[in-house]
Amino acid sequence: MTVTFLIVLQLFSNLITLSHASEFLKPPSKVSERVSEEDIRVSLLDEVEGSLGRGIASVRLSQIEATLRPIVAALQKNAHGNLENSAVNYALHRLFVLRHGWVIKGLTTTGETAAQNSSSAAGILKEQVPAYITGLFEQRLAGKGIGLRELAILAATIEHLIHNEAVSKLGATFDLLGLSVTSALSRDEVTEVLDTYMMTFIIGSEGLPDLTKETARAVINSMPEIFLAWKDTQKYVDGIRKSVIKDELDGVNFASVAKIIETAGEEFGTFQNFECQDMMDKLNNVEYHGTGRVMLSDFYRPAVDSNASWSFTESPDYLRNIGALDESDPNKPSVMIANYVYAPSNCIGPSGFYAVCCKNECEGLLGHLEETIGAPEAKPATITSLISNLPSRTVSAPRKLSAALTQRLDDIAATHSGAVPLHGRLFAQWMHHVYPRECPYPHITGTISPLLPEEWQEVSGNDGVATKEEMKEHVTRAAKFTHGDLQGDLAVEDLMPWSPEEELIVSRPVITEQSASPMSTTLRSIALLAVSSSFAYGMIHTLRKASAHGSGAPLGNEKYLV
Repeated sequence: MTVTFLIVLQLFSNLITLSHASEFLKPPSKVSERVSEEDIRVSLLDEVEGSLGRGIASVRLSQIEATLRPIVAALQKNAHGNLENSAVNYALHRLFVLRHGWVIKGLTTTGETAAQNSSSAAGILKEQVPAYITGLFEQRLAGKGIGLRELAILAATIEHLIHNEAVSKLGATFDLLGLSVTSALSRDEVTEVLDTYMMTFIIGSEGLPDLTKETARAVINSMPEIFLAWKDTQKYVDGIRKSVIKDELDGVNFASVAKIIETAGEEFGTFQNFECQDMMDKLNNVEYHGTGRVMLSDFYRPAVDSNASWSFTESPDYLRNIGALDESDPNKPSVMIANYVYAPSNCIGPSGFYAVCCKNECEGLLGHLEETIGAPEAKPATITSLISNLPSRTVSAPRKLSAALTQRLDDIAATHSGAVPLHGRLFAQWMHHVYPRECPYPHITGTISPLLPEEWQEVSGNDGVATKEEMKEHVTRAAKFTHGDLQGDLAVEDLMPWSPEEELIVSRPVITEQSASPMSTTLRSIALLAVSSSFAYGMIHTLRKASAHGSGAPLGNEKYLV
């Protein structure tokens, strides 16, 4: 990736002079996208009803459950054996990254708070929809937390809304091109629809209502300059088109095109990750002593060298803000490869619901541990045995972990009654030391603010791109130091910072004498079984009653029998 895509887009937007183009290319973060409460409830109702049948919806729900099962098994539960909000958010994040490479927005606030803060006559902010739906479930489950089946329905509802959004944008594309959704399309018309849709998918569709057909065609012609992977994207979509439509001689209907764009959206994360891996490989080629870091001077050197075919130009201030800059040695700052590659500056935001970002390869490694251990924590010896035999894209196995790494794992366990929590900051930091190229360094909450370049500029007043002079200064200053001075006789893990602060995704539940008794446990299990068995029917009744009152009807003010 020569320059961060969003920066290229921002620069390119200044060059377009056709009508409405500058408005169309406005960064998507500046536009508030909302969805009505009625649409959310109808989608949720469809998924709940689908969970009771044996059709496509039921199959999809089973697939989602299968992916969630090992994640849920490895997460800390509350006293009722269910997941609290923070664990729900974490599980949903992991699910969508695994299924589609989507980073769902807004998985940080509680359902109740988000629902109250985001609801308006215009609807719910799309980035707060997950929290809003979680709030509906919590009301139904009387605050006992969310189980596997409810979590799967919640996830399926989000997918349902994303699919509806994609179909709506496809309809807007048809309107833009003056095509009827009820008429068959020719081969050339399908090509133009797909090119136009994917153009808006990549650079944002907020200005679509104001866009003209002529402007759209002009932007499409310039896409190879805006988005370097455009030609590959066209080939990718064409491959899906051929798999969905076997014969175009008699024309193609709207439903078939919708299937193409739905599949393209769901698999785009895997497709674009090849570019992410290429970017990571370029950085790994100039990595400093196996630390998963690139000296800032080496990071900038290709941009200073006018003959380079690729370059990275984010400013030190911006790198620091997104948590990619390691300044543990202020004389020799470096860029943490994983933190940089996974940063939002390398994401594409095709939806108000999600962004497509580079896949975090560390999540696959953690997923293997979760599935094997099947619990929220494990003894150091168990983890050491598994990690020693777990390869990554850049680390071979089997291998022997250093004494320093095993000691740090023992130290983590010592602070947690002899077991290591798999979903804590200290273990994530340990994974960063074991897999420095795949696992990002976990910053303490509140110390970084991973904003997009244009958001950073808006907040700070500073440009997210370093000047040529600034980059040359870092390259020149680095020449005063030799890389060997930093390494000396230190082991690789000793070259990377370590901080003792712990943060857990979910705290251990407090077990009281009453909740720990066998009788109370049995009664609670029976009660939860009854709630689970009747949940789907009760939710259907609740949602239908709410819909009958209109999209603005609040839930929770009436009593419903289960």
